[in-house]
Amino acid sequence: MKKFAGFLAFFLILIAGVWAAEDIQVVLEQPALSSVETGKDLKYNLLVNLPENYKDKFSSFSVTVLMDKNLSVKSTKLISQEEVSGKVGVRTTSITGKEQNIVTLNVNDLSEVKDRNMNLEINTKVKKDVSSGNNLKNSFVLSYVDKKGNSASDQKNLESSTKTQNGKLKIKDVYTNSKLITGTAEKNAKIKLEVDSKLFKEVDADSDGNFKIEVNDLKEGSVLHFTSKTKDTSATLDYVVKPKEDSYKSDNLVNEKSESDEDLYKTIKSLYKLSDLVDFAKGVPTVRSSVQEEKRLKAAIASSEYIIVKDEVSSDEIKNATKEITEAIDKVRLPYMSGVSEDKFMPDKNMTRAQAASVLKRIIAPGKTVSDFSSFPDIKSDAWYNDDIVFIEKEGLISGFEDGTFKPNKSMTRAQFAALIANYLKLEDNGNGISFSDVNENHWAKKSIDMLSSRGIMNGTGDDKFNPDKKITRAEAATTFNKILNRNINKSFIDKYSENPFKDLNKKHWAYYQIIEITAN
Repeated sequence: MKKFAGFLAFFLILIAGVWAAEDIQVVLEQPALSSVETGKDLKYNLLVNLPENYKDKFSSFSVTVLMDKNLSVKSTKLISQEEVSGKVGVRTTSITGKEQNIVTLNVNDLSEVKDRNMNLEINTKVKKDVSSGNNLKNSFVLSYVDKKGNSASDQKNLESSTKTQNGKLKIKDVYTNSKLITGTAEKNAKIKLEVDSKLFKEVDADSDGNFKIEVNDLKEGSVLHFTSKTKDTSATLDYVVKPKEDSYKSDNLVNEKSESDEDLYKTIKSLYKLSDLVDFAKGVPTVRSSVQEEKRLKAAIASSEYIIVKDEVSSDEIKNATKEITEAIDKVRLPYMSGVSEDKFMPDKNMTRAQAASVLKRIIAPGKTVSDFSSFPDIKSDAWYNDDIVFIEKEGLISGFEDGTFKPNKSMTRAQFAALIANYLKLEDNGNGISFSDVNENHWAKKSIDMLSSRGIMNGTGDDKFNPDKKITRAEAATTFNKILNRNINKSFIDKYSENPFKDLNKKHWAYYQIIEITAN
């Protein structure tokens, strides 16, 4: 039986919409087959070419290859790129009821990508003899999220007998007894044919793009290399000559996509999400959670990781694991700030003293009710902030003004906010405070500002200034609260799965991710 010969590169440049040539390009190098025996090893190379500005353009991307049913994946290996836990990874699995292996390259942090030309080697073994013409079919899903939060995905089918670039080039099947090769290309294109790396003939396509090449005595397994060129386009195609008895037509399957395939790809995408949830959950701080909530999250992470690495997994297992880890995350990742209304956050509006006290109380004692009255005469017992201010007052974290009032609706200054946070954290002065030109040694809040600035919890406003008397904005407060909560900002996860409910907040705002995180959206 004829062995497989050479490698055939299927070069897919996604040219529709977001799949432009200057974006992510995917190439699957796969063996050009005439026939192959059971147990034969076949090596595939998944090549991902990123644009030069990929770190500025994309937040994350994934490529999942659905291997042919007759191929069993033995191993995978990233060439010239290390896997990084939660950031760059490769997984192989299969879905219950399906005979196909699924290989996923998942990149959640492009800063970890060392070379914009990535190469994933996929080593497979043939399960059963591949008869002549019975091309191995592979397909993939390419998904990405860009820096603007736009996401896209597409499924493409790959076969062993095509390779296209930005021009059109297609031929009918060729056999050992073929006398004429017919095909289509761009109109008036120059067509060149090489047989086993030797120039055979050059012809011109007509005004409709049709061309013919006379051939004789072709050998089974010979590699035909076609090149098509016009002034503006080019395309190449490699093809392996099939034996006389073969009557298979590859055109019949190029765009085949069954309903079961659609269900399979939905399951694959749900597995993506579960993997992302696991990586995200590992970065969620649990120091302010109960022991039960912390254990639940750890258990959800462990069970989800098991689902992800299983050789075979069902859609129900993925669904149940996703539900459990999502609920476990929600119990720990609480929303400590909310909008001023359902659809407005007002990030640049000043934070009031009542709002600051309210958020800090949620952090210290979420859900706790205080049955007491405030000593401040301007805090009414029926006000929405009464319990919060009473709690913060009793904890000794905030004081009123010289006239004995609290002034709950007064905007809070940066110095007052620094004092509030420093009182809560009870940090030691490490002597590394930043010297701000507008905070002298006698400033009433200097010690608090020093304690926070030395640890990066609060920073200056530029020009060597802290602006202690400037009103602190809700966005600035959100950023500080995230820091004291040790809440990591996972931009990739937020881009993929978070929904921004605020009409007055967009990605161009400097604190966009901070606000989405503190509100747990």
